[in-house]
Amino acid sequence: MVSSALLLAAYAVVCDGFQRAPIRDAPTRHRRVQHCAEPSEKGWSRADAKIKQRPIPRHRRLANKQASRKQSERLKPGEKGTPTKLRVIAGTARGRKLESPETLLRPMMGKVREALFSTLVSLGVFRAPRQVRHMDAFCGSGSVGVEALSRGGAGCVFVDLSPDACAVAARNAETCGFSNKYETCPRDVAAALNDEALRGPGLDLLTLTPPYEEIDYDELMASVASSPLLNADCVVVVEYPVERGKPPFRIGELVGVRNRRYGRTALAFYAFKPSGALEALRPRPEEFEEFS
Repeated sequence: MVSSALLLAAYAVVCDGFQRAPIRDAPTRHRRVQHCAEPSEKGWSRADAKIKQRPIPRHRRLANKQASRKQSERLKPGEKGTPTKLRVIAGTARGRKLESPETLLRPMMGKVREALFSTLVSLGVFRAPRQVRHMDAFCGSGSVGVEALSRGGAGCVFVDLSPDACAVAARNAETCGFSNKYETCPRDVAAALNDEALRGPGLDLLTLTPPYEEIDYDELMASVASSPLLNADCVVVVEYPVERGKPPFRIGELVGVRNRRYGRTALAFYAFKPSGALEALRPRPEEFEEFS
């Protein structure tokens, strides 16, 4: 029998006749680094490292810039960003068509408006016997305010720097049968929020849909938090682009109760001095860390 030593020697001789394939280094994986703004310690302007910082698309920049302000800069018919087919979603005026101002305007998307009111209903905002007085800030066509009136709101103040926008909001309210339930205020929103003359019975709902690139959100929300117009348990809703990062959970007497994302649009819900009368207005700090 051939010894194992001889077999090993023969195998070594045979192997020497072949060229061994070069050993390739393990492939290096190059990871794309995403650069995000450094988060600040506090305030709305901090960027979330988990959200890629992308430029706002051109059609959104066009629609956001000086929304309801410059009549000289108008979108062409059919161009993205042109308001089309605005209708009341639910309530006594359901299905009514709404007029839009003939100015550069970024109306709240229908699906976002529907989600907004679905959340407000779940929070008990329109639950009887509450008589909800609403301010529709940066109102544009007034679609948000008219929707609130359609769902049982007791009154609405339409606020916009553009007199044309306020006039259109008033016509929409009239068309839907709310002639005695609204007033218009063509002026700066921050000034209106601090005007004691608008106090009346106070506000139970405040919605803010500002032009994204023209507003300092920290200053705006500071004006809201210090406003003398808000009643206890007033629900404040502010629309913002996800590119701005997450809003703070607490702003003065405002406490975060919901924070929801719809594509690249988000809505932050706050309660002003929550008293516990509405059980659904419980603080939810976790929603201001991760979107729901």
